[in-house]
Amino acid sequence: MTDLRVRALDTLPTTELSWLRLRDHFVATVGPSAGAGRPFGPLLVLADATFAPRSRFPLHPHREMEILSIVVRGELSHHGDQEHGATLRAREAQLISARDGMFHAEGNDTDAETHMLQIWFRPDSHGGVAAYFQRTLRAPAGGGRQLVAGDEDMPMRSAARVWWLDLVPGREEELALPPERAGYLLAVNAPLQLRGHARLAAGEGAEIRGAGVAVSVDTGTAAALWIEIPT
Repeated sequence: MTDLRVRALDTLPTTELSWLRLRDHFVATVGPSAGAGRPFGPLLVLADATFAPRSRFPLHPHREMEILSIVVRGELSHHGDQEHGATLRAREAQLISARDGMFHAEGNDTDAETHMLQIWFRPDSHGGVAAYFQRTLRAPAGGGRQLVAGDEDMPMRSAARVWWLDLVPGREEELALPPERAGYLLAVNAPLQLRGHARLAAGEGAEIRGAGVAVSVDTGTAAALWIEIPT
């Protein structure tokens, strides 16, 4: 049996600035709701952000946090005090294990909008020099699932794992949950159909416990994010 709780768009803290549109699924990061919200196990933040052209966060610190950035559309540039400056393009991900501390600023240095996701996890081990990892997500014609973080190439200091789903009509993706695990499913850029459950609008998410869920798309293509955490 599956317990599924949808986080509808109108329940999510949203920040609208001249240079940034931001929707927070867990603990809010900026704006009037900053600091409000509750984590989902070790999953502290899931920020769905769109940067205006030529815009950037101010330089800011992180410490003892696993920070995963994924570009959906456009380009995201990282700047800071370590040798991690990188420009991520669509379907590229960067993991920053902040450890004893680092400073950075992420933003959009181009003339088009950038849509990105940033996810923060609470680490289960501490200390050491900040570390940086990067991965490109392939674009299979027939859809499918691929791991973003949680393996030896993107080694988070957390028992969570993150997958990117490419969904196409006629192919259903089964998201089974092992015992003592829970999941969060995000409809990244298009509506999703959950077998036996409510439909998710683009930008909505769902906390999932129990047996898991099967997800599909009716028309066109869609991207989804699947995060599995310990309970």
